[in-house]
This record gives sequence, structure tokens and C-alpha cells, in this order.
Amino acid sequence: MIVSVSVTNAFFMSTRLPSTAWLLTGSPAPRCTSGKQTSRRFFFGWGEEQAVEEPIDEELRGRFMQYASGEGAKARLERDGLRNLLECTDTFCMSKHWLPDSYVESVYEKYATRDGIGINQFARIFKDGLLLTGCLEQYEKAFAGIDRQGSGVISRSQLGQLFSGLGRVLSPSELDQIVEEADIGHDGIDLADFLGMARTHLKLAEVLKYLQLPQEQGAELPVDLSSPLLGSDAGMEIVTSVHGMAELNAIVNSGAEVIVKLAFTWCRPCKAFWPKYQKFAKIYKKTRFLKIVGNENDSCKHYARDILKAKISPMFAVYSGGELISTWTGANNERFVSKIEEHLQSASQLAEERAAAIAADSSLAPK
Repeated sequence: MIVSVSVTNAFFMSTRLPSTAWLLTGSPAPRCTSGKQTSRRFFFGWGEEQAVEEPIDEELRGRFMQYASGEGAKARLERDGLRNLLECTDTFCMSKHWLPDSYVESVYEKYATRDGIGINQFARIFKDGLLLTGCLEQYEKAFAGIDRQGSGVISRSQLGQLFSGLGRVLSPSELDQIVEEADIGHDGIDLADFLGMARTHLKLAEVLKYLQLPQEQGAELPVDLSSPLLGSDAGMEIVTSVHGMAELNAIVNSGAEVIVKLAFTWCRPCKAFWPKYQKFAKIYKKTRFLKIVGNENDSCKHYARDILKAKISPMFAVYSGGELISTWTGANNERFVSKIEEHLQSASQLAEERAAAIAADSSLAPK
């Protein structure tokens, strides 16, 4: 009789292997409806494991058999077969190997039994999200969106700006390490190398979504955290769009006094206030003006939901000395002027210039 948990060594516990999120596309892994998979039972005190067979999708079984040696229950993946399986999707393979030998070996050592990788071990590889998924056209589209010059390779700066656009500004050493790991042949990051990054550092669906967003004219993204765009004296008299917490924190921690406008793509008052916000940036030329779109990516969502706890937009946040000082909401000229001059010395010392600018531009007048 199977008993769940006992203090004696005569009983055992059954645990099912965890299902993880599908690695690249952001969508869940396909549900298994037929075939067999594995769960494991651990006998306390004996250190033994028993494989319990569960359904495996027949399409997944077919994918395993394409690369395995042997027939039926004796079919096994050897190292070369494992490499080919990891490097290919259901629809394409690249013309060159692109996974490092060390990575393939580490996967083999983790999942292989004494006679290789059988169907049950392959099911674990699938469950753990190690299989490449997606269509070649999607990867090519994403690659071309980054390689705007059509050179066939992605540069370090292009890669760094991609991460910034996804809300993750990297340190120079972090970016260098990713480039070093990705550029297998040390000949530039080509499409095959990009597939390797898609396995470890990027999600294809997020990249495609980001590339579909309209890019502001003249907007420039930092390559890494050492970028002059993140300095305390950069971006004065203009509004700098930031794309995540790392970029925002780098500017806030630079020592500048900062105001952040939080907007959402569906917010009409946010769009209506945008030209005025740009004008105020020219007036308060000693204050760093930032804009962040709260639904752009996960990092921006975290900032809006967890840091500012935003319920109304537009929302404004002021920072001084690296600290969040105050927040307020609403597209209201009078409130904006009152709050920014109340909390930021860099703004209050320009009160006379502000009064003159408002006198000359009725769109900035209190309403």
C-alpha cells in the first residue's frame, strides 16, 4: 500500500516532476494527451527511485525518435543526437552547430542514465523547458529588427540597446559576458548565435512585441549602465523615455533631481498632457524629466504596480538625493507646477522663468 508520508523507512512519497513555463515564446508548453511521461518515487532510507510512466504527446515522441538510436523502448539519445535535438525546432535546423560543447555535455550529464537518454528522460528535458520552439520566420524577423543595417550580425551596442528597450539595462561586464557567450565563432552575433541567446537570455515573444512598438523619433537607448545618457547632466531640457527599473534607477541614483511621468498606452489624458510636459522640461531646465510607459514590459509594470502603486494616470513622481519624495496624479497644469516647485529645489529656483513662460504660452496656464 502506498502511504503519503511516514516516519518509518518502509513507506515512500510520490512526487511529479514540475511543469515549467515554456522558455522562448512566453506561452505554456503543449499539454500532453497521449504517450508516456515520468514521475519519480523516493524510498526513504533506501535512496532508490522508481519511474512511473505517464502520458507523452505522440508528436513529442516522434520528435524524440527522429534523433534517437535504436527502436522502441530501447531507443536512446546519444550526445550527437541530443545536440541536434536541442539545436532544432519542429520546423527548422541551422546550417551550423551553435550550442557550446560544454552546454550539450552539461545537459547530457544531468539527464542521461547509464545507457543514455531514453524517452522518460527526454520527457524531463521537455518539461524543464530546454527544447527550442518557434518558427524560423519569427527568429529572422526578430533578428532583422535588431540588425537594422542588414549587416547579418548584431553588434554589442545593438544588443545592449535591445536589453534596455526590454527594461533591463546591463552593466558593461554583464553585457560583455553575454556577448562572449553568444558569439560562438567570434565572428559577430549572427542568427545562429541569436538562437543561443534566445534560449538563455531572451524571450522571442517579448522581443517581437518590443520591436512592434513605435519608436520615438530621435530617441536613443543606453547601451549599458556606463552610458552618458544616464549621467546626472544628460538629457536636460528634454524628456528622456526610460524602459525599465534599471535605467530609471541609474538616472535617479546619478544625483540629479528627477521627475517621472507615468503613462499608459490607452490613457488619453496622458497623451493630451505630453506636449505640455515637454514644454515644462524646457522651463525647468535644471531638473531631469523622464517618461515611462507602465504597460510596456514587465519591469515597467513592476514600477507602476509595486513601486508607485498607480491607480490613476498620468501619475508623477519626484526624486531627490536618490529618494522618492512625492507622487501625485492628474493632467493638471496648476497642480504640476505647485508640486514640482514644492518638492524640487531645481524647479523652485526657476519660478520667475516659469511665470514668464506661462504668460507667453496660454496652454501652460492654470486650468
